[in-house]
Formats: sequence, structure tokens, C-alpha cells
Amino acid sequence: MVLVGLGNFGSGWYRRLRRHPGVQAVCVVEANAQLRETIDSETPFYSTLKEAIISEHPDIVINVTPPHVHTAINEIAFEHGLPVLCEKPISDDIMDAQYIVGQAELKNIPFMISENYRFFAPVLKVKELLDSGTIGHLSSAHIEFDRYHVVPVPYFNRMANGLLEDVAIHHFDMIRYFTGQEAVKVFAVNSNPPGSWTETTTIHLSAWMELDGGTIVDYHGSMMAKGKVTEWYGDWRFEGAEGAIVLTSNRVQLIKEGKADEVYTFDGVGNVLSIDEFLAALKEKREPRPSGRDYLKSQILVHAAAVSSRDGKMVSVEDVLKK
Repeated sequence: MVLVGLGNFGSGWYRRLRRHPGVQAVCVVEANAQLRETIDSETPFYSTLKEAIISEHPDIVINVTPPHVHTAINEIAFEHGLPVLCEKPISDDIMDAQYIVGQAELKNIPFMISENYRFFAPVLKVKELLDSGTIGHLSSAHIEFDRYHVVPVPYFNRMANGLLEDVAIHHFDMIRYFTGQEAVKVFAVNSNPPGSWTETTTIHLSAWMELDGGTIVDYHGSMMAKGKVTEWYGDWRFEGAEGAIVLTSNRVQLIKEGKADEVYTFDGVGNVLSIDEFLAALKEKREPRPSGRDYLKSQILVHAAAVSSRDGKMVSVEDVLKK
């Protein structure tokens, strides 16, 4: 594998790949030569992806560069016919995201976005309960995300709406994943109320959306919260015709007739990794989950929320890219 990017996320990826049983060898591509000292001396180190591909003949590219660099790296990998596992988002520009997904499909190259939140154990359990119809027809979902988190990476402040584009995109993708529905309408407000630690991007978000199955979703997110702290995937409440499901603090609760019917707890979270799904999809010759094509719908939803906040009105998700 070629790991491109050795920053905050890249260093964690490097450690995981080095000990992963499905990975025989790793080489690293990083423009900052000083980061060479942060990895093992025997690991091949290159300053450009093209050089690494020519020298190492890799099977897979892992793209962990900043979002504004994603497209350039993915294009190089596609030119050499290499499958790509890319960190979210697909790109920091919605048009670039559409373009690169189109290129992957045109060239029939496996392209997956590393949406690790889908693989957390509580998330998988909630998905199982929802899919089995445990609470009947889903009427609404409510999400709370609250952290006080100053982001150390420079690319965060390049974003117009940091919370929405860098964190809530996880939650918006989870909405689609949990419900199996797509958003039809969205109304959102990105803001920085008093207490914000940044003036260059927004870190507070309120959003409402209607899904194509009739489910109503309301979302609250803050990266300046001083009270209760949620998990990174947030607190969730699903209301159905026959009960409710509550996910909070690695705990899944099923509620029937106003009483807790069953509670599921977990010793650990994240035992399954996105790299496991990618390798399995390649071996089984199927589309990885989520593929770039699937994840593009999550990114379009985020784009629609940004447009709604900018214009101060509810927008149609289907129509927002036509303008």
C-alpha cells in the first residue's frame, strides 16, 4: 500500500497499516521531508505519489491528505489504475467531488471513502434494530452533538463552515445510513454564538430535514459546548410507530410502550476498520461501503445545508446543484 499524507490522521493510519494482517508492506508519500523521522527507518519514503508508484508498484493507495489535495492525489492513482481508499470528504469542492466520482466510475476503479463512523459497534447495532423493523415505521430522528474541541489542523480554518463540513458530514452520512432514505429538503443555520474559539469558520449548526420516506430529522451540533459531552458520533433518538431507539455514550436502548425493553452496551467501539471493508470488497469484487458514489450523496446534503444557511431559506436537495 501507498499511504499518502503523514499529518495528524496519516500518522494514525501508518500505525494501523503497519500492524494490519491484510497489509504486506507500506510505503509513505509526504511532501514534508521532516516527517520522515516520525516513521520506521525501513519504510520507503517518497515526496511524490508518481515516484512511489513507479518504484514500488503498489496495489492500493490510501489518501490521507488535506481535503483540498484529495482530487490531485486521486487523479494520479486513477491514471495508474489503482484502487483508492480516501479520507472524507471526497473533496473540499462539490464540483471536484462529482468529477472524481465520475472518473472512478468511468475507469471502473474501486473508490471508497473512509467513513469510519459506520463501523462503530453501537452504530451497527442500531442499524440492525432499524432494519429489522423493531420500532415499526420510522417517524423521526433527533441528533445531538456537543464537544468543546479546538481543531489543530490548518485545513479546518480553510472551510467556510468547519463543523458542518468536517464533523457533521459524519452525522449526515449516518442519517442516510441508518434510515436508508435520502433527504428531500433541508434548512440549516451555521453560526458562531458568543463563546466561539474561532472567527474564521463556523462551529455551531442547527439543521432540519425531510427524508424521502417521510421521516423528519432535526440536528444540533456544537464544537464550543461547555456542558454535556457526547461521543464523536453524537447522541441519537429514533421514534417509530411501535417504539423508540436511543443511542448515547456507547449504549443502545430499545424502548417499547414507554419502558426500556432491552439495553445493549459495548466494551469497545471501532473494532471493525474501514480498511477491513475496503480489502473485503476488493477480494469479493463488489462495491465498497461507502463507495465514492454513495458518499457523494452525503456530501451533496452537506452542500445543500451550506447553501440553505447562506441563503437563509429551506432548499431542495435535488435542485441545489442545478443553480
